[in-house]
Amino acid sequence: MAVPDLEFTAERIIPGKTPEALFREHEERYIFAGQYVAGKDVLDVACGMGIGTSYLRRAGATACYGFDVNVPSIQYAKSVYPECKFAVCDAGGLSLPEESVDVVVSFETIEHLADPAAFLSECRRVLRPNGLLICSTPDYGLFRWVPPNPYHVSEMRPDELLSRVMEKFICCDLYGQTSVNYPAYVAQAILRKRVVPVLDRFGLKGLLQRHRTVHPPAICTDRHFTGCKAPNAKYQVVPYHRQWHRKQAYVIVAARKPDVRQIP
Repeated sequence: MAVPDLEFTAERIIPGKTPEALFREHEERYIFAGQYVAGKDVLDVACGMGIGTSYLRRAGATACYGFDVNVPSIQYAKSVYPECKFAVCDAGGLSLPEESVDVVVSFETIEHLADPAAFLSECRRVLRPNGLLICSTPDYGLFRWVPPNPYHVSEMRPDELLSRVMEKFICCDLYGQTSVNYPAYVAQAILRKRVVPVLDRFGLKGLLQRHRTVHPPAICTDRHFTGCKAPNAKYQVVPYHRQWHRKQAYVIVAARKPDVRQIP
């Protein structure tokens, strides 16, 4: 099936439009989740065009469901990845019975939702006892320095994400991805926000551009995640470390649904 003519907003992977670096960054998150899915029934919430869902199936999942609100994306996923089951569905009302899957994966979803608590409740509802939730979000402590993302309505810092998940899950482990030099990042953000407009006002913006070579990003056309770790180590998912001078751009939580049957 031809790739739908969707606008690339960096909010979903679109074959032929996604920069290679962003593609591999997404792939690393699914590689991380893939180590937990062998022999499991898995739900991928906000699956986009299904490339990650397909990877989880190839990583050993018994069955893989992919849900997304975007109709063209789901139509594409159904056509290209027939080994998985896809449906148009809102993250706040998952169309699965209670306790029907072992793992819920949802990357870069919760920040798009006006009611994150309802989403987490739904994830808990569809998970079997001791089931695993793996979800991620950009760290607001870093991204607050750049222009607001119009698609994000519930941005969080690591502690906020962890606190919300702990309200409904146990055994919560925090991970990070894409380590960034925080002081340098802030300095560059201030330069773009404060200095560049002043130079532009006086017709001097060309001075900066003259000394900076900007190359267009390489575009990835792959329709499958290879499962091979990206050569750039900064994309790898690692245990979260709190350091004043570095922040992880993306925060990932892995948490378990309590098994009330084991409580005396």
